[in-house]
Amino acid sequence: MRTILTLLVFYIHYAKSLYCYWNTGCPYKYLSTETPYNSVRGDIRDSIVKLTGCEPVSIWGIYRHGKRFPSSHVSAIMKEAISIRNYVITSYEKGYSSLCAQDVENLRNWELNESFFDGKEDITEEGRKEMVGLGKRLKEAFPTLLNNLREGSYTFRSARGAWMEKSIKHFVKGLGNKNLSIDDPKADIDIMDPYATCRTYQENLQKNPNITAEAEKFLRNLDYLAAKDRIQRRSGIDYNLSDENITALYDLCRYTWSAVDDKVSPWCALFTKDDLQVLEYIQDLKHYYANGYGTPVNKVFGRVPLGDLVECFAKAKKGEGKKITAYVTHATMLDQIYTALGLFKDEKPLTGAKMDRERKWRTSKISVFSANLVAVLSRCDKEGLEDYNVVFYLNEEPIRSICEEGVCSWREFDTKLRSFIELDSFM
Repeated sequence: MRTILTLLVFYIHYAKSLYCYWNTGCPYKYLSTETPYNSVRGDIRDSIVKLTGCEPVSIWGIYRHGKRFPSSHVSAIMKEAISIRNYVITSYEKGYSSLCAQDVENLRNWELNESFFDGKEDITEEGRKEMVGLGKRLKEAFPTLLNNLREGSYTFRSARGAWMEKSIKHFVKGLGNKNLSIDDPKADIDIMDPYATCRTYQENLQKNPNITAEAEKFLRNLDYLAAKDRIQRRSGIDYNLSDENITALYDLCRYTWSAVDDKVSPWCALFTKDDLQVLEYIQDLKHYYANGYGTPVNKVFGRVPLGDLVECFAKAKKGEGKKITAYVTHATMLDQIYTALGLFKDEKPLTGAKMDRERKWRTSKISVFSANLVAVLSRCDKEGLEDYNVVFYLNEEPIRSICEEGVCSWREFDTKLRSFIELDSFM
């Protein structure tokens, strides 16, 4: 019996130490809205829908800004949590941690970049590369349409904010034409973030307890409590980590991960895949109720930029439109657009009572840094008759759920979105 117990203890200790983040080979990369674009994007050069007898005549796209530096508030909390690293290292040296030696060494060698945490309103170098890459690949996918852009044949504009303005600047840079001009952000209400200047909406959002209720409820869920316990035991720290500590460590994992350089963050070693999935679900709950289906008015705001899309393409059909219209905005706007289109809608609302592992609403795939929704209008010649179709792309992959096989006839497109133009009075 003693031999069996000895073997069992040995097995448990061995199994506990088996998971090493540094060489896992396929780390969990879905980090909600802080997911790097390169971790989930497609490539429109490969995924472009090619139809016989058709040529693109207009492109409309709305983009989330590139990877940005954390805000002052988030930066302060993250910097405070960095001191936890010392406790983790000490716990490992005492034999209390289940982290691998290399994971601890990588965490020890991680260098604090003070400027990263100074709260500057700007995109990171990775964010710049993300946006340049978007413009470059779009140009290569539609060279005939985008090669000779002249004044009046395009619109480029961002919402207000330095990180937004830098993002549109680098997107345009990727198109490879130095003479392109960018419109100034609008000082008042704009179609790309109508919610931002709606005082009633902003006040109600801040005062609405339902926005955070489900996420807070999930903090009492067994899935979260089990993850919290795993993180505690994995780190080996001899004091109880608070929910705020865990969120700060999660943010350190998310913000210091670079998909452009293919460098995972050593802070992510504190979490298992299951832990990251649990923390991801908390973020999904927050965005579902703040920006998505959890608050009905979100779909109203989402219809506003879609009304602009319809108008842009209607003019293009008449030969009066732009070759390309591109906007840069917040993740909030993308979420509201998805809601207006009925995309990624689960049969039942997401709740904090149970983690829905098969949910469609996944911010790690739809609201990442540089996330984008692009529509392409093409003119087709079918047996001598002129016709038009529209193809939607999400993060450079065709969306097949809006219309059959991902290609909308003009009639389908107009039927689905025409009513959104009536929201002009809302503006």
